[in-house]
Amino acid sequence: MSSRVVALVDMDCFYVQVEERLNPEYKGKPAAVVQYNTWKGGGIIAVNYEARDRGVTRFMRGDEAKEKCPEIHLISVKEVRGKADLTKYRDAGQEVLDVMCKFCKCIQRASVDEAYLDLTDEVNKRLAEEKNPGDILTSISLPNTFVVGYAEDGNNDEDKRSKGTAEWLKTLWDPDADSQSTRLVIGAAIVEEMRAAIYEETTFRCSAGISGNKVLSKLACGLHKPNRQTILPHSSVPELFSRLPVRKVRSLGGKLGASLVEELGCKVMADLANFSESELHQRFEEKTGSYLYNLARGIEDDPVVPRLVAKSVGCCKNFSGRSALCTKADVAFWLKELASEVGERLEKDMAE
Repeated sequence: MSSRVVALVDMDCFYVQVEERLNPEYKGKPAAVVQYNTWKGGGIIAVNYEARDRGVTRFMRGDEAKEKCPEIHLISVKEVRGKADLTKYRDAGQEVLDVMCKFCKCIQRASVDEAYLDLTDEVNKRLAEEKNPGDILTSISLPNTFVVGYAEDGNNDEDKRSKGTAEWLKTLWDPDADSQSTRLVIGAAIVEEMRAAIYEETTFRCSAGISGNKVLSKLACGLHKPNRQTILPHSSVPELFSRLPVRKVRSLGGKLGASLVEELGCKVMADLANFSESELHQRFEEKTGSYLYNLARGIEDDPVVPRLVAKSVGCCKNFSGRSALCTKADVAFWLKELASEVGERLEKDMAE
């Protein structure tokens, strides 16, 4: 079993939160951020929970959202060089990273609003500073933490959360309890502190998942939102995987996941655990087969690679229908515009 403690932090409806900070009158009201293209009200790229509760989704366009929720505020993304300007969202994301860096040295930025953190060293440090490690379980505070196996997925009832987490913590007093669970408790406490600091310094709220690897922490993060965090102990993996669709797992959303569903008949992750490693080797190449065998058991060793800027930078613009480029001059113009944006963003990343 892994001794790592890995967290995924995901900003809740981040683009909308950024707009709410700029325009406080939107707070507590249904709101969505839409693309600069105004066709049918613009495509929704972020929607807050107040709007979601009224049936609005990211798959809608603004006009349809208005039909579902007439009182919704539709906020258009600023347009620069004829395309969406996401600068203020990237800058806000950097603010969040600056706070995270006060709590963890190993952070991998996954997107504008997501980051993985390897908290192993921070957990080891706190354990080393504790004269009696057993005292940690009595002094630690987890006011926003759910535990998989001790709470119903998607149910944010506070009374059930509190009782479930307390019940799980009691099991850790058992002499036979695995030490990794205690490490996850400490990691969760660090994330509680960090999330509170993010809110205090930026006003942004976020959710988080804490487990032993990237895959499990990402799965845990999505179980209780918004503004909550979830621990996924390894002992709870079989229960979660018994109901988790294969294609909900990181790296299994594409062709590989499709082949597991269509060729092997794996509807949930527990179905994949029924195949031996040798059987998976026969159907896939050896490396992939071993990866799937371990993944079905909640084992994954992809490291958190320290990186605070994007791994790559690119920008694009679609030219469909009447907007299609028809001349060399048009192509040259847009190549220059797009290249200029890439250059500006690279310079900014280098400065950071």
